[in-house]
Amino acid sequence: MIDKIERPKTPEDWLALEFDIAQLFSTGPVDEERLFAGRTSQVRLLLETVFDRSKHAILFGERGVGKSSLANIFWRRYGKTLQSFVIGRVQTDPSDDFTSLWTKALEELLAFAKMTGRAELVPIEVEFDRVSPDTIRRELQKCNPNSIPIIIIDEFDKLYDEDAKELTANLIKSLSDYNVTATIILVGVAENVSDLVKGHESIRRPLVQVKLDRMSNEELNEILNLRLKLTPLKLDGDARWKIVTLARGLPFYVHMLGKYSFQNAARERRLTVKDGDVDAAMDRFISETEQSFQDDYVTATASNQTDAKFQEVLLACALAQSDDAGFFSPTSVIPPLKMIRKRPVTHANFQRHLTEFVSEDRGRVLIRRGQDRQFRYRFRDPMMQPYIIIKGIRDEMVDESTRNALSYPEAPLLPLSDPTSNDE
Repeated sequence: MIDKIERPKTPEDWLALEFDIAQLFSTGPVDEERLFAGRTSQVRLLLETVFDRSKHAILFGERGVGKSSLANIFWRRYGKTLQSFVIGRVQTDPSDDFTSLWTKALEELLAFAKMTGRAELVPIEVEFDRVSPDTIRRELQKCNPNSIPIIIIDEFDKLYDEDAKELTANLIKSLSDYNVTATIILVGVAENVSDLVKGHESIRRPLVQVKLDRMSNEELNEILNLRLKLTPLKLDGDARWKIVTLARGLPFYVHMLGKYSFQNAARERRLTVKDGDVDAAMDRFISETEQSFQDDYVTATASNQTDAKFQEVLLACALAQSDDAGFFSPTSVIPPLKMIRKRPVTHANFQRHLTEFVSEDRGRVLIRRGQDRQFRYRFRDPMMQPYIIIKGIRDEMVDESTRNALSYPEAPLLPLSDPTSNDE
């Protein structure tokens, strides 16, 4: 836990500030309650679920929207009974079967209780050769009536064993039927609940659905504000809005660009983080994460032709206005593509590219939903979207006016609809 950082006075203090900034901006799940921003309604819904013995929860959404952070933190918001919470968090492994998954869950629950000096709350056994839903249910029934056990199964979408999924569904139903105090929270990447519990509809009744969309601009700003309070730094308005705009609703990018921007200011012995620091952060991000995205980007945009049409259309898709779930229409691609190509654009100019982007040959960089003439698209990996925008800026594929506009509150709406576009 980082205390409030004092104003640096010596070279050693400035160096220490850089390291402290790295700790404040974690790109992994947030595990410190005071650094967790937003998600008030989802926190409330999860807490209500925990206090209803007949209910369990399924937390789902795109990759990178903060599901694991929310699962780590929500219970800490209810301070009155914090001493009664016992948490077992399990990371699902693709090789897990029901026995390995739920043995790990019991072990994590007991380990948490022992670590916090509350082993008496969960007097359970954890050594079994093989377990069934009834085995797990009976062990959880041993928990002290005053305890609030919560088992979080993270990355449930990576559980490939169909028997394990079926038995987990049976366990949840059994816990609900027997009114057992313990709450199970399934966490996974999915567009809807059906994607996570396909073929196991029997658990829909006791499952409360908690969907995480991308964060609002206010929530992304809160991430920055919570960290600024702990440092002597100030954040220039232009720099703030550039970070928020580039993040496209994904907290990972606020953490990444915030960390690199703040560190760049500290490295230059300044207490105000400016627009140029965000530019430096984009350069550092591209250089340090290039390999993570480069292969997928090349697969999506490679062409034998001499022009860069696939790169331009993909950048336009990344800049297109979208809904809270990241979906955009073909029409919304027209204004940014017109800006990139500096000429009139119609659907016919890029419809083939959209079709190819959802194909295996292009790495399925986009997914498509809906029916013909009403298709909507989204990046299959949402983390690619800000990367493509940042790369497009660094490769000078967008003009200076658009780059400058990223630094203003209106920027999240860019590129604005253009009534002069030749939209068919």
